[in-house]
Amino acid sequence: MLHRLTRNLSRHCLLAALCLAVVLPAPAPAQEPRMFRVEMVLVRHTDRQALHSEVWQSASVPRIEEALVLGEAPPESRFRDASGTPFGLRDVVTRLEQAPLYEVIASFAWEQPGLAPEAAIPVRILAGPLLGRKVPEETPGFTPWQIAPVMSPIMDRAPVEPEAPKPLYEVDGTVTLSLARFLHLQTDLLYRRATQETLPGDHVWTLEGGQFAESYISERRRMRSREVHYLDHPMMGIIVEITPIE
Repeated sequence: MLHRLTRNLSRHCLLAALCLAVVLPAPAPAQEPRMFRVEMVLVRHTDRQALHSEVWQSASVPRIEEALVLGEAPPESRFRDASGTPFGLRDVVTRLEQAPLYEVIASFAWEQPGLAPEAAIPVRILAGPLLGRKVPEETPGFTPWQIAPVMSPIMDRAPVEPEAPKPLYEVDGTVTLSLARFLHLQTDLLYRRATQETLPGDHVWTLEGGQFAESYISERRRMRSREVHYLDHPMMGIIVEITPIE
C-alpha cells in the first residue's frame, strides 16, 4: 500500500513538473543594443583674433590605435559608414557655407550601436587638407629589452626599422558615443593650423619645411537625441545630431 502511494505521488510530481515547464516562458534572448545615426559637421573659425588668442597645445589622442575607420569597420561591429545617404544637417551646412566667419572642413554620417561607456568604441576622424608629413622621432638601433653587455659584439643587437613619416591632416583624432542612462559624446581631436607666424604654444615642423600650430580638443557632452548640438572651440566648431534608428 505504501509503495503504491509513493509511486502515485512520484507520478503526480512528475506530471506537475512537466506542466510547469510548459507554462513557464523560455529565457528571453539577449537584447541587441540600440542603433543610432550620428551626423557631424566640422567647421573652422576664420577670425584672425582667435588665431592669436588660442594657446596651442599638443597632446596624444587616447585610444587612437583602437579606433574604427569609417568604411573599414568589420560587419560584426555594426558600425556602418552612412556618408552616401540623405544628410539631415544639409541645411546647416548650407547656412555655414554662406556665413563669413565659418568654413566647413568636412561632414560625416555613420550608424553605430549604443554601447556602455566601458565597451564604447571610438571612431577615427580625419578631415581637412594634408598639411605635410611629420618628422619621425629618432629611434635607437636596438630595442631596449635586447641591450647587450658592453663586451658583446655590436652585431648581436637587433636593428629597428625607422619610423615612417606620419601624414598630418588639419583634424585628426576620435569621437566616441556611449549609452548609459543618457547618450554621451566624447571628442578627442587634434586641430592643426598651418602658419608662419609666431603663435603662443606648441609648433610642429613637417619634413617639407612647413610649420603649423597644434591644439588638443577634448570634451565630453551629454546629448539629447534628435537635437542639434554645437561644441565650440576658439578655432573649430563641431555640430552634431544623433538620431535613434527604430
